[in-house]
Amino acid sequence: MVRSNDNTRKSCKNKHTVDRPLSGLSDMHNEDVKFSMTDMYDTLKDELLQISDDLSVLLSDAKSVPGMSNGSFGDWKKTCADIRRHISEEMMRVAVVGTIKSGKSTFVNSLFKGDYLKRGAGVVTSIVTRIRKGESLKAELRFKSYDEVNTDMEQAMVLFPSLNWRSGNDGFDIRQEDERAGLREAIENLSTDQLISNDTRSMNSVLLASYLEGYERVKETLFPEENSLEQADFQSRPLSVVRYEGDIFPEHRAFVADDALAVYLKDVQLEISSGNMEGNMEIADCQGSDSPNPLHLAMIQEYLLSAHFIIYVISSRTGLRQADIKFLSIIRKMGIIDNILFIINSDFNEHESPDDLNAVVKKIKAEISLIKPDPETYTLSALFNLFKSQENQNLSSKD
Repeated sequence: MVRSNDNTRKSCKNKHTVDRPLSGLSDMHNEDVKFSMTDMYDTLKDELLQISDDLSVLLSDAKSVPGMSNGSFGDWKKTCADIRRHISEEMMRVAVVGTIKSGKSTFVNSLFKGDYLKRGAGVVTSIVTRIRKGESLKAELRFKSYDEVNTDMEQAMVLFPSLNWRSGNDGFDIRQEDERAGLREAIENLSTDQLISNDTRSMNSVLLASYLEGYERVKETLFPEENSLEQADFQSRPLSVVRYEGDIFPEHRAFVADDALAVYLKDVQLEISSGNMEGNMEIADCQGSDSPNPLHLAMIQEYLLSAHFIIYVISSRTGLRQADIKFLSIIRKMGIIDNILFIINSDFNEHESPDDLNAVVKKIKAEISLIKPDPETYTLSALFNLFKSQENQNLSSKD
């Protein structure tokens, strides 16, 4: 074994020998790593798709077993289909979540440098709104069919001790005036204990009431030619899609911000041409986790199951609230707490000095650490960043 002395090292340096790989070798190594990672990704992707397909076949075979109902494996089949769709899309999904009035929609607006999502105090988001990079402004709203609406409502009617209030024995049909009137009266006759349980509103009662409230406003948008269709043809029609593009883009907000209209939607996807988002990234503006509408939390959790990353927004005005702790605990139980970063949304009007803001931030980080050790946090003003991105535009008098 030969040990080099100082003279040897000096001699090596004089001969331009360095203690790191030559640049060409380094580049070759990086290319090899890149190809290796790509190969590994493609291999894992193919394996996951094959496993999902094999499981789907097994589930189809299991349905033929005597005694199995048609809906026995419906959820599993849907999961397999969702896995194939999500993997094939190769889309990075980022969920923006938090409690009511934390500034989620304003933060998303600041990312896309414009007032595209409705923002303001209170509950202004009634459905998970997916946003992607596009060539122009476009909002695509995908509505449920009446068949799906009626199925939803029939399932929610487990809320009632009996269905004696119904005038017929056939399946419920929201298009029938007597059916709607009977359901409305039945809901009014429910007791407080049936409408509220575990300190929250009954999900079934909210769903039924929302469908009834929004029916008259949404029926013409969905199926204006309903009366010209035969019943069988009407039920089998493809999913209705309504698009708002260009100057009428803002009109989509009427559906997204109203529970009575949003309940009829299956999906909302916006395409926005501004901002610095990549084409393979999807940002989801989610409802407040502490919304009084229990349907909202269920929709958030459903999207989180397909999300790859979470941005959690906390207002510096309120700090970490009990509702935040409750929701973060849910995220931890879902097993996705590691893929999260925190935005502390600063409200300039609420802090007398930078020291005051820093004290609030320090307290919030300490409280988050009880659930997520060593949290990654960033402090900023979403509203200021939004206004800054619009400095060449005319802001409203309020702004």
